[in-house]
Amino acid sequence: MNTTPPAAAARRTRLIGAAAVVAALAGAAAYTWLPATAPTAAAGVVVAVAVAATDATQPGADAVQAALARGKPVVAEFGSVSCVSCREMKPILAELQRSHGERLTVVDIDVLKERQYLARYRIQLMPTQVFFDAQGREIGRHMGKISGDEILARLGGAIQ
Repeated sequence: MNTTPPAAAARRTRLIGAAAVVAALAGAAAYTWLPATAPTAAAGVVVAVAVAATDATQPGADAVQAALARGKPVVAEFGSVSCVSCREMKPILAELQRSHGERLTVVDIDVLKERQYLARYRIQLMPTQVFFDAQGREIGRHMGKISGDEILARLGGAIQ
């Protein structure tokens, strides 16, 4: 006879399901490795390196939180160089940083290299973009490839 209360059983089922999704994502990504034909630094790779290297060099540091501390809206991209759509996003993100860098910050996280972000930001698919306002509140998210204009529309009033 099962004596587990229904609410506890449902909560455990959701946790197990979420863990399975994260494990599947990590495992699937490991088995779908593609040759690294990512764009060059001029096309946006430096965006992630600049934020991660300058603000998140301490153990346990979070590049997204470091970007949020700047007091500007943030677009956080969670992907990997082994993901085709993620690589296609790099020039879009670089152009956003170039054209709107004074009003927003772009962070590009490789979740296969920094897996702690998967659970912390509830990443279920690559790429995922998470949008934050200047006060650090999440105002939306998108899974998959997205254009620069759509990103700006999602940020809407957050960009002053």
